[in-house]
Amino acid sequence: MAPTSTLPEWLARSLEALKSGNVDGYLEMYAPDAVHEFPFAPEGAPRRLEGRAEIAAYMRGLPGLLRFGPFTDIRVRQAEDETIVEFTGHHHSVADDAPRDIDYVFIITRRAGKVTHIRDYMNPLQLVAA
Repeated sequence: MAPTSTLPEWLARSLEALKSGNVDGYLEMYAPDAVHEFPFAPEGAPRRLEGRAEIAAYMRGLPGLLRFGPFTDIRVRQAEDETIVEFTGHHHSVADDAPRDIDYVFIITRRAGKVTHIRDYMNPLQLVAA
């Protein structure tokens, strides 16, 4: 499982949709019964989203908080149905236009070409001003 620096096409397409504000395009990668978890979510924030509808409701709020920018420092490891992706997103806060560089680690499981589970180890402290 040697790492690469190229996102899988299905993930790159979804992230590009999110960057352009197309949340429906981002959601296309998910199976209807997918789960998206945030193990480092702070108290009061969602830790587990179950099903595409819950994921959609959460994701629709993000464009009001962040303007998504380019992704760098990409490292991808793939083994059978699991993909581990590390990258940095260079975003800006909608409220004050402040830069928000966010480090991500996703552990993604797919079935029949659709995401069934993501453990999203984004650091939520990177969302607030320093």
